Formats: sequence, structure tokens, C-alpha cells
Amino acid sequence: MTRSAANILLFLIFLTTPCCLNKKEIHGDMYIEKEILVDILVDMHLAEGISNDRKFQRRYEADSVDLLNPIFLKYGTTRQAFDTTMNAYSKHPDLMDEVYNEVLINLNIMLDENDKEQEVNKPAR
Repeated sequence: MTRSAANILLFLIFLTTPCCLNKKEIHGDMYIEKEILVDILVDMHLAEGISNDRKFQRRYEADSVDLLNPIFLKYGTTRQAFDTTMNAYSKHPDLMDEVYNEVLINLNIMLDENDKEQEVNKPAR
């Protein structure tokens, strides 16, 4: 191995070692807890999906802010706390991936439950 390759390898090991030793977490009074953040994001995606439906758009002229404020109220948080939390997570893509994996799992579970309910309530032919 050449000296420059060894130096590059040593530099890469030096860069990655600190991140492996410390378990990264986002916590504190100014941040929304991970579990609540997941629930908020699930509700946001559900609200977005409903509001994008043409029937909804024809009936209501709701702005996305009008849909988000009740979600923040439901979880006892604010838009500012949500923005601060999302900003912190955006600096740690691995943590954001963990959050969104949970969001996707929850949405898929809801979809599966809805599909099962529709099968049960399907009229017989």
C-alpha cells in the first residue's frame, strides 16, 4: 500500500470512528420526541393524501397550514418545535431514515388494515 493510500485510509478511519462510538440522538426540551414525531408525520401524510383528493379540493378550499395546525394541537406541540426538530434531523440522515422507516411501517399497517376491512365489508355477489 502506498503512503498516500495509507494516509487516506487512516483519515477515513479517523472520520468514521467518532460517529460509531457515540449513539446519535436528538433530544431536549426544544425538540419533539421521536415517537411523537413519527405520529405527527403519519398524520401529516394522511392529511396530505386526503386533501389531494379532487372531491376534497372541490368541497373545501383548505390551505395546507389549515390542515397542519390541528395536528400540532393534537400532539401538544407547535409549528416552531416541529421545524426545529426537522431541521435537527435533516443534519443526521441516518436518524431521519429511522424516523421515516417507522412512518412508512405505520402507514403500511394502516393500509393493510383498511384493505382487510374492505374485504370483510365487500358485498356478496
